[in-house]
Amino acid sequence: MIFPTIDPLAKLSIITLEGVPVTVTAQFNPKEVSVDKAVPWQPQKKKGVADLEYTGGTPMTMGFELLFDGFELGMPVQGEIAKLHQMTAHMGDSGDQKRPPKVKVIWGPGLDSVNLPQFNAVVESVSVKYTMFSPDGLVLRATATLKLKEAADLKVGKPT
Repeated sequence: MIFPTIDPLAKLSIITLEGVPVTVTAQFNPKEVSVDKAVPWQPQKKKGVADLEYTGGTPMTMGFELLFDGFELGMPVQGEIAKLHQMTAHMGDSGDQKRPPKVKVIWGPGLDSVNLPQFNAVVESVSVKYTMFSPDGLVLRATATLKLKEAADLKVGKPT
């Protein structure tokens, strides 16, 4: 069996699937991408017996790190970081819009890439480390760590 490989020139992209169109394309592809799937089993209370009960599946999660580097050109990278944060913000002020948008990770030949699992998700977290600045304080280099959670249907919960 021949397995497809990722085109070395293809860049990982994250696109919003709803709300305002936002695309973040990796300047440098991540060196690794983790995809995790937990399978929850709960022990059952029986004397001396190790019975387990399957309690349902959980969504897959995906994590990776992106490097943004504008040092050599003297270009700030804050605009790309702002796009990542935009993917964590509410789409609007009413009803179902009071939540962040669903996103899709693409890496390879296109929208239906066979290189990574098809991953429609929500951004679970973005952590940014600013590592280089210009003399006047512009961010020239940053590393963003992203965690995404697989999502099909999304709802807005009632405030507690």
